[in-house]
Amino acid sequence: MSYDVIIVGAGNAALCSAIAAAEVGARVLVMEAAPESERGGNSAYTAGAMRVVYDGINDLKKIIPDLSESEIKSTDFGNYSYDDYFDDMARVTEFRADPELVDILIRSSLDTLSWMQRHGIRFQPSYGRQAFKVNDRFKFWGGLAVEAWGGGPGLVESLYRAAKTLGVEIQYNTRARELITKSGSISGIRATIKNGDLVNFETRAVILASGGFESNAAMRAQYLGPGWDLAKVRGTRHNMGDGINMALAIGA
Repeated sequence: MSYDVIIVGAGNAALCSAIAAAEVGARVLVMEAAPESERGGNSAYTAGAMRVVYDGINDLKKIIPDLSESEIKSTDFGNYSYDDYFDDMARVTEFRADPELVDILIRSSLDTLSWMQRHGIRFQPSYGRQAFKVNDRFKFWGGLAVEAWGGGPGLVESLYRAAKTLGVEIQYNTRARELITKSGSISGIRATIKNGDLVNFETRAVILASGGFESNAAMRAQYLGPGWDLAKVRGTRHNMGDGINMALAIGA
């Protein structure tokens, strides 16, 4: 079995990667450790809020084209600048994030959501979570004016629909175990499939989008400290740190 791109994981980042590769003609496989009923990783557990740079209503209409005139008149959407976004990232990450990657994230945010919208992902104003009324007008706060229609579950369903339209292949109950290398380059992935067999998949490129290790008690204790193995974890039970461990094993 050979593919142009194999993506490990099946949440928002993974499916956006799959769609982007498939729309330029790549043969794409998404490996999802979960069964179909639990697909989507932690994206399925979110509210679907999307942080995006925008300068007023005209930018927001690029990602929410069905905004009604009554919504526009009754809402102060404000704006969310590059500097606002950068400061929030610095605050939340305690300045640990790579500034070059943060710059790419922020500068690409509006174009990315516009691209998602063109692939059928629907967005709406986040009235229920990020807005309050002042003199009969909604006012947004916290830089979060946009969320996916239907929250995290709605986002996941829309992404899978878009991926299917482009011919992306998805294998459920498939857990990546090892990156296969040849002459110093990654040439494939060894994975456990549904029946328990180990299978090799050939590929020209791998994207690791399988989340963190929060569902792995041993890794929580190892990297976060004593007692973290006893923590109750919100979200998917399938984020076991596989992508991190596979990358570490080949020298990342």
